[in-house]
Amino acid sequence: MPARAAGASSTMQRTAVEEETGMEESAHGIGDVVAAVIFDMDGVVTDTAEAHFAAWKYVFDAFLDARGEGGAFTREDYLAHVDGIPRYDGVREFLRSRGIELPEGNEDDEGLKTVRGIGNRKNRRFHEWLKENRVPVFNDAIELIEGLKKAGIRVGIFSASRNVAHVLESAGIKDVFDAIVSGLDADERGLSPKPAPDQLEETVRRLGCKPAEAVVVEDAVSGVLAGAAGRFGLIIGADRQDDSSQHRHALRANGADLVTRDLRRLLLPGGGGLRTLDRLPLIWDRLDEVRDRLGSRPVSVFLDYDGTLSPIVADYRQATIPDETRAAVARLAKRCPVAVISGRDLADVRERVGLDQVIYAGSHGFDIAGPDGLEARPDEAEGFLRPIEQADAELRHALSDIEGADVERKTFSVAVHYRRVAETHVEAIELEVDRIVERHDKLRKGRGKKVFEIQPRADWDKGRAVAWLLEHTRLGNGDALPIYLGDDLTDEDAFGALGDVGLCAAVRGGGRATLADYALADPEDVRRFVDLLADRDTGER
Repeated sequence: MPARAAGASSTMQRTAVEEETGMEESAHGIGDVVAAVIFDMDGVVTDTAEAHFAAWKYVFDAFLDARGEGGAFTREDYLAHVDGIPRYDGVREFLRSRGIELPEGNEDDEGLKTVRGIGNRKNRRFHEWLKENRVPVFNDAIELIEGLKKAGIRVGIFSASRNVAHVLESAGIKDVFDAIVSGLDADERGLSPKPAPDQLEETVRRLGCKPAEAVVVEDAVSGVLAGAAGRFGLIIGADRQDDSSQHRHALRANGADLVTRDLRRLLLPGGGGLRTLDRLPLIWDRLDEVRDRLGSRPVSVFLDYDGTLSPIVADYRQATIPDETRAAVARLAKRCPVAVISGRDLADVRERVGLDQVIYAGSHGFDIAGPDGLEARPDEAEGFLRPIEQADAELRHALSDIEGADVERKTFSVAVHYRRVAETHVEAIELEVDRIVERHDKLRKGRGKKVFEIQPRADWDKGRAVAWLLEHTRLGNGDALPIYLGDDLTDEDAFGALGDVGLCAAVRGGGRATLADYALADPEDVRRFVDLLADRDTGER
């Protein structure tokens, strides 16, 4: 990316949005109700990915060599064509990728001349490994599962593998789960493989809850696609790959709401259950801890706009930053570098905040500008303008008859605000968004507070924007501690990117899972914390 030059209101009270619109807001937002968490097995809970890859490589390399095809089976082949789907489907997908056709063969084939023969050879190779090795587990997944169960949250596991019982037994965790759905169950019940949501839906059915009340934890693209297709409450990507950036992008682009390399980050401090916005400790209750982390270090501060600097309102066009908050940000910007990162267009958020000394990143970080002529966009940004324009026209036509649906065109995205839409019509809006995204391979769907958004399918988001700003601007000068304050699902990209190197606080609103360290009650609480940072005596000037 080249640079060119305090407390919640009573539940009995009507919200400000309800007062303004006369409509009751739906009880829950995205991922707000968590009755269960379901896990893919291989690559998320059990560390058998290397064994599976080795078994597939052994068989496919022998197959390719015998045919004189050349070109070995690679890890990229494994992730793209066989990971997370039933064995025979994996064979078909890989062969299709190489332009090879083979007969289906019989169930008991063992050679390399049929689809089933190759699949059976791989299975035999994997079973040989199982006999000689105990299946290792990912400790972060086990700690998360234990914390969830202690908090009374039901836990399930699913896999396309027919070897689930053997694998869980070998790993010593067969009795941990409240529901188990295997490839054998899929065969028996006629469940379609991922990316269809059938196995995931069967898992939550056995747990006694709805998909909207469940969190999916997946490491495979096919799995996050399945979670998205099933309309699950929240989809968490477990990034287990060495090439973290590439795989993280693949997970996010295909439906993961947030991605983490360490599942322990989803636990509350002390392991007391799932880390959710409503249970995350308020920053004021951990102020001594926060001050210890700050010490005398300089800071750089990143701020979201809607729901963070500005209260959420029924009409997004009316969201304004209070004068007291603007003054607090202005004072802070005299002490340290400050950036405002928003889903709004660059010109829009810049005008609303109105401070020349601040760096701005609009369109979820796609469009950056700031003092001293700073202007930057990702290299591929211009290539998304035409698909975004087409999606805008298609959305306006498709949603013209749905009362309250508000389509907002931005430079690098199209948002559909449904805060004023009757609850019975929300699913129809999401279906139209999904259909349009399916027609445009350069676009993906994003979710937020009462909004669906069609965004570029690019390896860029608020997290990547934060990383770029830390590397290329004074936000990353010296030993500065990055601090990020946000409220939305899109801010989770930044929380995940900063990990243990920064301090992240999320504004409360609902009960979805989060990667933030602390909570703030509302935008007024944000203003108070900005004031605290501006008043720090660190010697900065």
